[in-house]
Amino acid sequence: MLMTIPSIVCAQSGLGILEQHFTAHGQEEWNQVRSVSVDGKWVDEDYRAYTMKLTMKRPDKIRLEGTYNGKNYAEGYNGLVAWVVAPWRDDYEVQRMDEGEEIIIRSVFSLGSPLYEAREHLEFTGLMDMEGVLYNTFTLEEGSYKKVFYLDRDNHRLYYELIENKFGTETVSVLKVIDKYKAYGPLLVPTSVIFEGLDLEREFVFDEIYLGTGANDAIFDYPEGQ
Repeated sequence: MLMTIPSIVCAQSGLGILEQHFTAHGQEEWNQVRSVSVDGKWVDEDYRAYTMKLTMKRPDKIRLEGTYNGKNYAEGYNGLVAWVVAPWRDDYEVQRMDEGEEIIIRSVFSLGSPLYEAREHLEFTGLMDMEGVLYNTFTLEEGSYKKVFYLDRDNHRLYYELIENKFGTETVSVLKVIDKYKAYGPLLVPTSVIFEGLDLEREFVFDEIYLGTGANDAIFDYPEGQ
């Protein structure tokens, strides 16, 4: 009986932390939102900023588009395939994304907390250090994917997300850093997110958020015939 008490207490405290986290992010209200459109920009490792429009639709469809050095670019994920057509590529034509690019587009934005959809598969992994600060952490392992979420112990907001994915014998690791948040009523939205890892660093800045704008599923699909 004594042997089981620590695990029970750990499970209960983890569940309570998760509930406070969802409340802090306004998840109940986010669950009513089916799609969003975001105006902003992305910033490369040389601190050059480029226009960006982000469109997201439940459950996990996302598209980024804008201009880069005077030419259009587009990136998309339809729930199965991640693709890109961009002037920074060797060939200015639609292509499948590489591993790091796919991790970024699938993680760049979420309708509320990214922990919510995975809530039944999360493991509370206690306190972990990130850059000298202790955070409550939850870990998700699904197939080749592993994610560790770092929640602030006081305000319960998500500030770091460590993402690992195995592609064959290679493991790709990316750290997502959420810099700041802005509240739109009960809805909590990051103002910027930074991805660090591999040979790239990207920052996405979200200036204006529009809820329920709708989106045709076709805009997320791999553009055939291009």
